[in-house]
Amino acid sequence: MQLTVQDAFALAARHEAAGRSMEARRIYDEILAALPEHPGALLKIAVQELSSGEYERARERLERALASAQRQTLPTHEIWLALARTHLAAGEGAAAAKAIGEAHAWAKRLKASGAASAACVVLQDCVKLAPADPDLRVTLGAVLLDANRAADAQRELERAAALGAQGGEIWDNLGLAHRLQGDDEQAIRAFERAVAVNPSLAPALANLVNARYVLCEWDGLDADEQRLLATLDDPASDPRWPPWIALSMPTSPAQQLAVGRRWANAMLPEPAPRRPVPPRSGKLRVGYLSGNFRDHPTGRQMAGLFEHHDRTRFEITAYSYGPDSRAPVGERVRVAFDRWRDVREVADAEVARMIREDGIDLLVDRHGYTLGGRLGILASRPAPVQVHYMSFPGTLGFEAIDELVADAEVIPPGEERFFHERVRRLPRCYYVNDGRRGLPAPTPRAAHGLADDALVLACLNQSHKLRRPLFAVWLSALRARSDAVLWLLAGSARMQRNLRIEAERAGVAPGRLVFAPPLGQDAHIARLACADLALDTLPYGSHTTGCDALWVGVPMLTGRGGTFAGRVGASLLNAAGLPDLIADSPEEYGARLQELVAKPARLAEYRDHLERTRERNPLFDTAGFTRDWEALLLEIYDDAAARSINSTL
Repeated sequence: MQLTVQDAFALAARHEAAGRSMEARRIYDEILAALPEHPGALLKIAVQELSSGEYERARERLERALASAQRQTLPTHEIWLALARTHLAAGEGAAAAKAIGEAHAWAKRLKASGAASAACVVLQDCVKLAPADPDLRVTLGAVLLDANRAADAQRELERAAALGAQGGEIWDNLGLAHRLQGDDEQAIRAFERAVAVNPSLAPALANLVNARYVLCEWDGLDADEQRLLATLDDPASDPRWPPWIALSMPTSPAQQLAVGRRWANAMLPEPAPRRPVPPRSGKLRVGYLSGNFRDHPTGRQMAGLFEHHDRTRFEITAYSYGPDSRAPVGERVRVAFDRWRDVREVADAEVARMIREDGIDLLVDRHGYTLGGRLGILASRPAPVQVHYMSFPGTLGFEAIDELVADAEVIPPGEERFFHERVRRLPRCYYVNDGRRGLPAPTPRAAHGLADDALVLACLNQSHKLRRPLFAVWLSALRARSDAVLWLLAGSARMQRNLRIEAERAGVAPGRLVFAPPLGQDAHIARLACADLALDTLPYGSHTTGCDALWVGVPMLTGRGGTFAGRVGASLLNAAGLPDLIADSPEEYGARLQELVAKPARLAEYRDHLERTRERNPLFDTAGFTRDWEALLLEIYDDAAARSINSTL
C-alpha cells in the first residue's frame, strides 16, 4: 500500500528513534524522488549528513530546503537552526550567528502567535548554540512567562542580566517572574529598577503601580499613578499599559477606553473584517473560550450556567487554554459541555481554525485582558459573532469583540460611549452565581484568631484592591467601637506591616487588624460566616468575593463606583434585595458604616434575610439566569444577522 507523505515521515521518524538511520534515509530519498524540493525531506537528510561530518553537502541541501520553504511560505526555523549547526561545525561563526538570528526572529513570531511552547523549543535550541548571547535569554525568559513557567523565566532572565543584557524590559519581566511566584518584595524591586533604567517604559511603570497596590505601599503612590495617567495625553508615549491594571487605578471610563484601545492596537493582531452572519437555523452553536475552566473564581461561578443550558436550543463547546484540572470543579465544568477542546499547546491561528471548523455561531470570550488571556485567537474572527462576558469588567477596545455583556447597574444607560463594543444588558445582575456550590459548616471564630464577642468587619479581597482613603474610613469605624476588629486577607509580611503602621498612625492598635491566611475554597467559605459585615473596596470592588460573602449570609457594604469594576458590588446587592447597603459617595459609605457599627442588630437582620432567601434569592437563581442569558445570546445573534442582511441590500 502506498504511503502518504505524512505517513512516510512518521515511519521514518520511528526508524530514526530505533537507530535505523539508513532505513529512514531510504524513505527520505523516496520522498525526494517524487517531490525533489520537499523541504522536510531535504532537512532530514541534511541533518544526517551533518552528523556524519559532510558539512558542505549538508549546507547545500539546507539552502535548497530553505529556498523551497520560503517559496511555499512554510516555517523555516528548523532549517535555520540546522544551518547554524552546520556553520558552527565548519567554523563559520558569522554565518552561524546570522542563522541563529533568523531562528530567534521566528521564535518571536511564534510567541506573538500564542505558540509559547513551540517558541520555547526554538529558543532553547538557540541558547545551546549561543549560550553567551544575552538577547536570546531575554526572549526565552519572556516566552517562559507566557508558558506559565515563572521559575524557569527567572533563571534565564537572571543569566541574561549576568551576561550584560541592557534595558528596562529585562527587569520588568524579572519582576513579573517574581510576582507570579508570589515574591512581591522582589517584584517591586525589579519594577523599580526597570523604571529607573527606562522611565518611559509604560508596562514597567504600570507594574510598579500595581506592585505598590499589592504591598499597600501608599506613600508616593499618587505620583506614580499620575505619571502613568499622563501617558494618555502623549500620543508618542509607550501604549503598552496593561488594561487590567488600569481598572484598579483612579481612571475614568473614558481613560479606560483609551487604555484598552492603545493596548489592542499595539499588542494584538489586526482584526479581520466582520464576517457575514447567516440567519439562525437549528441549534445555536456557542463556543466558550477561556483559561479558567477549573477551580478558579469565575470557573466556579459559571459551572451551573453550563449545566443549565437548554440542549434543545443550544450546543456548547469549550475551548480551554488553561491548566488541566481534575479537581471536582474542573471535572464538573468539563462534563457540562457537549464538546471539550483542550488547546493549551495549540497556536492561536490553529485554535481559530478549530473554532471555524466546529461551526461555532457565537463565541464567548471568558478571559479578556486578565492574566493569561489569549485574545489573539479572536483576531481572525473564527465565529460570525464574538462576545466578551464576565472576566474583564471594562471595555476591551478590540475591534474583534463585537458585544460586551453587562447590566444596567454596572453600565448605566448613557455610558455606552465609553465602550468600544456594543453594550448588551441582562435584565438581572450580570454576574452569574452557582446555586449548587454547597455551604460547608461554619468554623468557630477561635480557629481564626477572632473573639466570639468581637464585631468582625471583613475585607477578604486581594490586597491590590485596598486604598488609603477607604482604609481610613474602616479605621474610623474601629475607633468608634472598641470591640470591633478588621479581618483582612493576608498578603506578604511587608503588606501586613504597612497596614499595621497605617493603623497605628490613625490611633488604632495594630493588633485589631487580624490577617486571614489563604485557604482552599471550601475552608474559606466555612470561615466567612465568622464575619459580621463585609466591606467592599473602590475603585475596583468585590466580584466573586462579594458573591461568597452574600452566599454564606454575610451582608456587604459597598460604594457605587465611577466605573464598571467599581459597580459590581451594587449590582450584587440589588439582586440580593439589599439596596440600602449601597452608598453613592465615599461620605455616605463612611456614614453608613458608622451607623451599622453603632447598631449591629441591623446586621443580624440582613444576615437573616440572606439565609432565609438563599434558595430563592434572584442572585443565586442559576436556572433563571441561564434562561435570561440564553435569550440574550439569541437576541445578539439575530440582531447581528439582521444587520448583516441589511448591509448587503
